Amino acid sequence: MHLGPILRAMKHNRTRVTLLVLEIAMTLAIVTNCVNVIIAERAKMSRPSGFDDDNILWVRARPFTLDYREDAFVNTRIDADLRSLQSIPGVKAVANSSLQLWEGSVTSTSIKPAGTSQPPIGTQTYWSTKGIIDTLGVKIVEGRGFIEGDHNVGPENDVPRVVVISQTLAGALFPKGGALGKAIVMTQADGKPVAEPQTVVGVFDTFFNPTGSSPESWGGIADRAMFVPSRVGGYGYGVRYLVRTEPGEMGTVMPKIEQALLQGDSRRVIDFEPAPEKKAQWFAGARLTVFVMSALIVVLVFVTALGILGITALSVSERTKQIGTRRALGATRSDILRHFMMENWLTTTAGIVAGVIGAYALNFLLVSKLTDVKMPWELVASGVVLLWINGLVATLPPALRAARVPPSIATRSV
Repeated sequence: MHLGPILRAMKHNRTRVTLLVLEIAMTLAIVTNCVNVIIAERAKMSRPSGFDDDNILWVRARPFTLDYREDAFVNTRIDADLRSLQSIPGVKAVANSSLQLWEGSVTSTSIKPAGTSQPPIGTQTYWSTKGIIDTLGVKIVEGRGFIEGDHNVGPENDVPRVVVISQTLAGALFPKGGALGKAIVMTQADGKPVAEPQTVVGVFDTFFNPTGSSPESWGGIADRAMFVPSRVGGYGYGVRYLVRTEPGEMGTVMPKIEQALLQGDSRRVIDFEPAPEKKAQWFAGARLTVFVMSALIVVLVFVTALGILGITALSVSERTKQIGTRRALGATRSDILRHFMMENWLTTTAGIVAGVIGAYALNFLLVSKLTDVKMPWELVASGVVLLWINGLVATLPPALRAARVPPSIATRSV
């Protein structure tokens, strides 16, 4: 096929062609970056926490009596509550803990191996009783969990001497392995110790609790955790428990938990937050982003196809007599069809070339301002193929109509 007539026809309609090229370029740039964001958000939502999220319930008992200002009273109350909660049918495990799953605000600490000059690293830090491992549903891969003698109780209010840490934190602290039995110490940012060394008595597997929406938080301490043995509670913040129920029993167990806690001490208010609801709240923004981006992709691709269809249909209408003349001079229907398909392909290709540049430019802007998700070339290549197909499909109906123009149309005066 000769490109000369096609290029001359495109030059004659340069404004339409330019607008169409820009539309295709913008569509490619925006669609590829939208898909890139969708993939990143879906990856975040599908990341496993390592916990039995579907069956964990966060419970807080908020007291309105000043007795809870006394440590001895709080410790005794926690022990009694734990025994009461554990005896409820449908409760699999329970722990008193400062951990609340799927929260963006956590307690973080800088730690390092004791007696070394190694730079300190950050970690999430939580205080919990001995049932925390079973309550979360994680598994000990080295050592043990907490036992009764580990906890911070008694008149001396001793500082706990042992900790249990996540596997990721263990690898960061001791790259060569062997974290079990080693001493670690909490430090200031400059590495100076601020507490007595504590011995690692256990390492557990997967842990993920987001600490914020920034890439630094997600990629930093989101999968690092250190649990310190201690009972946690008081007058100001109340006493908090994590309860793991048998599958499907959460709704049945919640009223029993409230009843059991109020029977133990009615001078408090009981709050519940199921982990599935907390997780849904945490990812509400991500789901909204995915929905909006998906809708934007559909609209852009549809509008681009509609633009191609409309401009090609207008071109066919304006050039009907010329098409008839070409048919009268011997052009076949296939020749007319190929003419319009090639014209569209050239226009689409020009838009795609500009769109590839725009896609990477937009991604560079997003990476520098909002996110760290870089554009993979495979995604751009998929977008190129999509728009080529989109352009050809949109061109086909008016091109087929052009191919059906009879040669006799060239002789009509009206």
